[in-house]
Amino acid sequence: MNQIIQLFETTFTDPDMMKWAIYLVAGVAGITLAIALSSLISGLYSPVKKQLSKLSKESTAHDDLAKEYESSLEHTIDKLKHIPFINKNYQGDSSTKKLLIHAGFHSQDALKIFNSIKLLLLLISGGIVVALINNISTYSTTTVVYIIAFVLGTAYLLPGIILKKIAERRMTDLKRFFPDALDLLIVCCESGLGLLESFQRVAKELQLAHPTLSFELNLVCSKVRYGLTLQQALKEFSDRTGLEDIRGLNSVIVQSLRLGTGVAATIRIYSDEYREKRLQAAEENAAKLGVKMIFPMMCCIWPSFFIVAIGPAVLKVMAVWGEAF
Repeated sequence: MNQIIQLFETTFTDPDMMKWAIYLVAGVAGITLAIALSSLISGLYSPVKKQLSKLSKESTAHDDLAKEYESSLEHTIDKLKHIPFINKNYQGDSSTKKLLIHAGFHSQDALKIFNSIKLLLLLISGGIVVALINNISTYSTTTVVYIIAFVLGTAYLLPGIILKKIAERRMTDLKRFFPDALDLLIVCCESGLGLLESFQRVAKELQLAHPTLSFELNLVCSKVRYGLTLQQALKEFSDRTGLEDIRGLNSVIVQSLRLGTGVAATIRIYSDEYREKRLQAAEENAAKLGVKMIFPMMCCIWPSFFIVAIGPAVLKVMAVWGEAF
């Protein structure tokens, strides 16, 4: 605490101004901590939500689907409004909402909980800095300011980095499992099933092997049963996954339904084009392999080879030159 006071003394020459500055910082920190804790607690545990959940279990399956549809973040993403930082209807950063959706957090409270975690982590890191500030008292004031800024900046950015990694891993899994689902969808459509029944069958078949993709397909079917059009449900499906491959499938299905052409034939054509696209991507990666192997070979393989192949001859030449000269 003495180091903090000395830091304020170097910034504010007037003692009264320094005292009010300390009071202001302490007040803002306390209010922020209270808001973050209350928002986090209300997001994780709420008696109202608990009672609504109990009532929903007694309702019909239609009401369950309605609740799932209305509480999804991707459905209400355009209806949220710009109001204070932590609020149930806060619009927030669009990239953060997209990352939450891509990471699999579809709840309407996901954005509020994420912002609360960021604030709590920021305040905890600030408390750690204050607790350890006596250990860095030997450094200059500028160095102390840099250390505090680095710790607080890292604490603020870390949740976003972790969320981005989770979203990328989930999108990678969906992209890897998508070809299997596409082949099963073609088989179901060509066997005479309707499009919605085909989605249900594919989701059932992928439940054990690919649970993430199975959950997304089941969510599409649930929204259609609730009353959403198939085109809108497929659009939200592509927005949730964030994959161009699924967005392309959505486009061809919507176009086929709009023009009245056969869905099975359309998906078959898209599957052939998608298979060719994957083959071209594999060939491109194989062509890049030679260039990527140059640097590991130059740094790891070639030095060892030269030591084994030329090293004995060099030692003999050095021994001969040593005897001659």
